[in-house]
Amino acid sequence: MKVHFLIIGILIIAVLGAGCSDQSGSGTATPVPATTAVQPKFIAGDIIAKTATSTDTFWLIVKYDTKTDKYERALAYKKSDSSWYRKDNKNETAERDLTEKVYPAKVFHASSISAVPITTPTATATTRPAQVSEPSISGITPSSGTSGMSASITNLAGEHFQSGATLKLVGVDGASVKASDVVVTDTKITCYFNLYGLLAGHYSVVVTNPNGGSDILTNGFTVNEPGPVVSSITPSQGMIGQTIDLTITGSNFKNPAKVLFNKGTTELEGANVVVSSATQITCVLRIPAGTATGPWSLTVRNALDKQNGTALKPFTINNAT
Repeated sequence: MKVHFLIIGILIIAVLGAGCSDQSGSGTATPVPATTAVQPKFIAGDIIAKTATSTDTFWLIVKYDTKTDKYERALAYKKSDSSWYRKDNKNETAERDLTEKVYPAKVFHASSISAVPITTPTATATTRPAQVSEPSISGITPSSGTSGMSASITNLAGEHFQSGATLKLVGVDGASVKASDVVVTDTKITCYFNLYGLLAGHYSVVVTNPNGGSDILTNGFTVNEPGPVVSSITPSQGMIGQTIDLTITGSNFKNPAKVLFNKGTTELEGANVVVSSATQITCVLRIPAGTATGPWSLTVRNALDKQNGTALKPFTINNAT
């Protein structure tokens, strides 16, 4: 009888223990939260930029990868007709959140990736102008002339001169004169300049090749005032031992001036020279003993510009007897 009661007690305890175990397991179970899929802001075909009015960098969204949470993108460019194109087929991947943060604006959506074609710029053939040989002037000989006369240029030196080149003198007042009888080699030019009517002063020398190349020698040539011209001397002769008063007529005389008489290496100089006007000079000539007789050349020299004028007819010195 006691055995039966023991067995029944064990069964009851076992049943109660099983019930408690079920309740405990049920009470501590933790529900698994549902996972929300990330929604990208852009889709394939979107062209994005920093702002809706950007003009610098545009990206074409090629696709979005859910596993890596990255965009595949490519640089895009806008034409003047508002169509879009790519310069190459290079793509890159970029973090979704960073891309959306830096380039938040969608400026265009292409119906497909192929709607943004890869365009290779076509090289435009250009015709390069022929090389122009630039002449270069290094000097001019002579470098001066006299107004109203002709200047013979014996050497305009330089390089890259071309046959058919032209020359001219240009003054600060715009006056100019072209050269005549021009002979050209690669490094030298000879010519003539007619200086009639040109005012005294500095002139630039301009050389121009037939192909348009040119060079300027700034203030390289000087036009001087006309030199003195001696027309006559009165009296036209004297004797050894005399001191005689002379009157010289002509033009372009300037004060101060010198009156010189020359025979060979011997020179006599007039004294008390007075430039009465541009056309007349008076002076005194002393003819010492031992002076050679015969014709002597007469020269008037303007002292400031060193220009000379020599009489066509000489002054004659005779013996006292």
